[in-house]
Amino acid sequence: MEQPQQSYSTIGEEIRSKTWKLCNGDLEKITVILSTTSQQRLCLVNLLEKFDNKIDKTAILKTWRNCNRIYVDTQEKLREICATSSLHELKEENELKIKREMCLHILWNILKYPKHIKYRQISKQALYNYLFQKCHTLCADFEK
Repeated sequence: MEQPQQSYSTIGEEIRSKTWKLCNGDLEKITVILSTTSQQRLCLVNLLEKFDNKIDKTAILKTWRNCNRIYVDTQEKLREICATSSLHELKEENELKIKREMCLHILWNILKYPKHIKYRQISKQALYNYLFQKCHTLCADFEK
């Protein structure tokens, strides 16, 4: 933290330490933030705090530059990114849930009827129908 202190001694200690913590000591990111005007710096720190757990800091800084350092535009773009990533995670979560339920279904049938059903004797059509039903219920892509 000594290098930012020496280079940006006119900037308040609170902003420097907050920036240091937000950027996890990454001097390149710290320099980008501290080299802006005081108003832009406050906006950028606010964005980093707001989207800290949702979006990578490099992506936040890149979006900031792409939106010509305009706070409202950057915030809106970052919200769109968050919404899009949430949808992708939800879709992946549904597919994982289907896989898990299919495995449990197979295991349950084997355990429930150990003398009658062996792994290779499970009806392919019944399994296919069960998979189709799960995909339809969770609005997941059946082809995957």
